[in-house]
Amino acid sequence: MVRIAALAQDLRAVGLILFLLLLALLIAGCGGTQDYGNFPRDLSGDIAPGYNTSLGGRYGGRNGGPAGQTGLGVYPHIETSFQLASVPGDPFDYEQVNVQVTLRKPDGSTVDVPAFFDGGTTWRMRFTPTQPGQYAVASVKLNRQTAHEQDLDPKEWTVSGETQPGFIRIDPGDHRRFVFDNGGSYFPLGQDQGWRSQGLPDIPDLFAKMHAAGETWSRVWMTFWDSKSLDWPASGKPAKLGDIDLAAAKRWDAIVDAAAKNDIYFQLVFQNHGSYSSTVDSNWKQNPYNVANGGFLHSPEEFFTNPQARTFTRRKLYYMLARWGYSPNIMAFELFNEVENTDAAHDHHWDDVAMWHREMALFLRRYDGYQHLVTTSALPGVPPDNPVWQTVDYLQAHDYPSDIITTLGGPPSEAIRKLNKPVFVGEFGASNLQDPEGIFLHEGVWASLMSGMSGAAEYWDWDNVEKNNLYGEYKPVQGYLDASGLPGRGNLMPMNLTVETAQRAALRFGPGGGWETAKENEFVVGTSGPPAGIGHYPAFLQGQGHRDMTPKPLTFQVAYPQAGTFAVSVGQVAKAGAHLKLSVDGHSVEQDYPAADKDYTPKSGQETLSVDVPAGAHTVTVENTGKDWVVIREFTLSNYASALAANARAGQDYVAAWVYNRDNLGKKGAQSTAAGTLRLPALKPGKYQATWWDTYNGKALDTTDLTVTGDKEAATLSTPPIANDVALYVVRAGTNTASTEKKKRGEKSARSSSSIH
Repeated sequence: MVRIAALAQDLRAVGLILFLLLLALLIAGCGGTQDYGNFPRDLSGDIAPGYNTSLGGRYGGRNGGPAGQTGLGVYPHIETSFQLASVPGDPFDYEQVNVQVTLRKPDGSTVDVPAFFDGGTTWRMRFTPTQPGQYAVASVKLNRQTAHEQDLDPKEWTVSGETQPGFIRIDPGDHRRFVFDNGGSYFPLGQDQGWRSQGLPDIPDLFAKMHAAGETWSRVWMTFWDSKSLDWPASGKPAKLGDIDLAAAKRWDAIVDAAAKNDIYFQLVFQNHGSYSSTVDSNWKQNPYNVANGGFLHSPEEFFTNPQARTFTRRKLYYMLARWGYSPNIMAFELFNEVENTDAAHDHHWDDVAMWHREMALFLRRYDGYQHLVTTSALPGVPPDNPVWQTVDYLQAHDYPSDIITTLGGPPSEAIRKLNKPVFVGEFGASNLQDPEGIFLHEGVWASLMSGMSGAAEYWDWDNVEKNNLYGEYKPVQGYLDASGLPGRGNLMPMNLTVETAQRAALRFGPGGGWETAKENEFVVGTSGPPAGIGHYPAFLQGQGHRDMTPKPLTFQVAYPQAGTFAVSVGQVAKAGAHLKLSVDGHSVEQDYPAADKDYTPKSGQETLSVDVPAGAHTVTVENTGKDWVVIREFTLSNYASALAANARAGQDYVAAWVYNRDNLGKKGAQSTAAGTLRLPALKPGKYQATWWDTYNGKALDTTDLTVTGDKEAATLSTPPIANDVALYVVRAGTNTASTEKKKRGEKSARSSSSIH
């Protein structure tokens, strides 16, 4: 057995060397024989971030610089079609059959744009101009030779009018923010639209509803079950492995067109984890690459290293760039959905997974003349230092926590901040996906605005939004973003603000991490909000089976203003069983959770463990001494905090805040109210305006003049009576925020035109 293991290790090392050699060939020119489209050969190791890079800048900005430079935006795309009677090979293989259209631009220069095969003898070319004037087809080339095309139409275009905002980039001056080509800020706000659900409208129709609600972001999967996979027809096996399903491509045409029409910027999700997983949402048995179906992969994990799989992946990526790369409404190409759920990741082959991401990111940046951003996604538990994050332009986690506000409202971890990339939550929802009134949607989005992330948390359950008509939750949010100017503000610090109220309320919070090792175990609990760092503590409190993941008891330093209780709520127990111990100053209460035939939810009366706490300072510990894990849902400290809480982002002359009633969380349309005094962070001396915002009806409630004198005493504001929640923004008097942000984002009334001759 030792010799076999050693031999396997040697073979794996040889395989890695061969893979690196193949990657070197890719960097040298994908096949080593052709270098189409005037792309630079020197990649200089430049894999991120996606702005001002030496990769793929061939289409040029308005002033001739790289497309990633902020300038004046873009104009609507131009398109032509033509016929090629015969081609020397597979029209979906860009290395055998490479068709380029040479365009002459208004300044007299030319650019080669890839064309794509659209069935029969038809080829098409799409291009997004960055300058006005006359464009014309100078030539069509097939493998660098004159193509002798027929029925070329149109041949010329006149581009004029006002510019559109352009492609989404990373702000060169602040790598944690998104901007358009025109310099306007972009703050993602929206919901996922993974696939068409049975009985619901199709994605283009839902994009129109999202636009009407003020949403600007979405995320769409390339799935076979709703006929959107390019190489995996819904009927099963493709006619030939490597072929592109043109019916699926036309579905994507409609999605891209609808995104442009409705100002939706979406992530095109290239692969879903189930295709290469045998355990999580598995579609492996239906996968046409599976040898059982006539394919060439013996196991799901081979996808990341098999040369033929990687070749077919590059073909699809090239076709996508040729057909839809023109679109500014594709915010990013997302290489994988939740890649940690693939078999390769489960088996700890992260080097293979990361190398695949690197190869495909390099390929995209080499062949994408518009420099779209590149990302991938994962659930909490994939640490920021994992190599899979190194080659992407921004991070997006997926989270379904029991405590939405603590998890989504907390700032990014220090490890994520050190990456110096944008980050936001690309999927969230209730932990049980039950949210018919949109309470989790409302609280999650508003909490996330104050988290310090680069966009709002994005709601996953599009079925729920459509079936229960929850679109109305978004318009007040977009109205607030426009009115407050929050997206255009950099260098803001997330924080909890103190709100003094006559009433006391329970302080509730939960751990926001997933299946991961605890980085700290002791937390100080103040009265203004959840303790710093608890949003990153793992929800899985480990027992003896994985003691190394939580080696020390979870400890809280508390200070009760009056006697109360400390309670722990358990959401789930491992089938091996667990034993929870809750102690205050050494006095303990315990709850045993017996073993079962599967993981389970505790019985009524056993889901909560509570202990009395006298007034004053105390040490509370929570420990699992049993065999396996429990999932902690929530900690509750009764009579501990003010009735109102405030999550905020603040700078030297700006404050944005979300203020909510602790007693009415999860109670939409609550009748009881609370009011108090909000203590603002230190601001520069001067005159300010403070505006309270209705988070349900999307309008200003009241505007108050405020003078900051520079005294050591922080400025305060009296809150309105608050039943559920309100928002606030404080700006220097005379600041015009709304008109600037809306203009830079671009409205449909400012659309330009391209006329055809």
